Amino acid sequence: MAGSAPPGAAEREVRAIHQRWAEETAAKDLDGLMAHVAEDVVSYEHAGPLGYRGIEEVREICRNGLAASPGPVAWDIPDLTVRVGGDLAVAWGLEHIRSTGADGSTAETWSRGTRVFERRDGGWAMVHQHLSFPLPS
Repeated sequence: MAGSAPPGAAEREVRAIHQRWAEETAAKDLDGLMAHVAEDVVSYEHAGPLGYRGIEEVREICRNGLAASPGPVAWDIPDLTVRVGGDLAVAWGLEHIRSTGADGSTAETWSRGTRVFERRDGGWAMVHQHLSFPLPS
């Protein structure tokens, strides 16, 4: 596509967004977390209704998640896969979250995450995400 970055550069850009999200999660920087989320995002979260529409609903979910862990929070996707085609990118992987509660207790969870990005105004915006926990076997 004319004007699009080469796939290697685009993949690096999407990976960099994920890296910034990890850093912003640790810093509990809600505005930073929202910087690459599209106004018209649709998100299927771990809990709650079947879906959330729009950046304000997703912002509230993120706000609640950060508030639920008053201590340090770490988030990463060690096996992140990114595929880019033109102005769309898809990223997925197993997400590892470690958090510390007010009483010092720690929690560690793994879940699955898939995100779709669209190139808008020269940058990448997340237009969809789907998060889920594996069912116990």
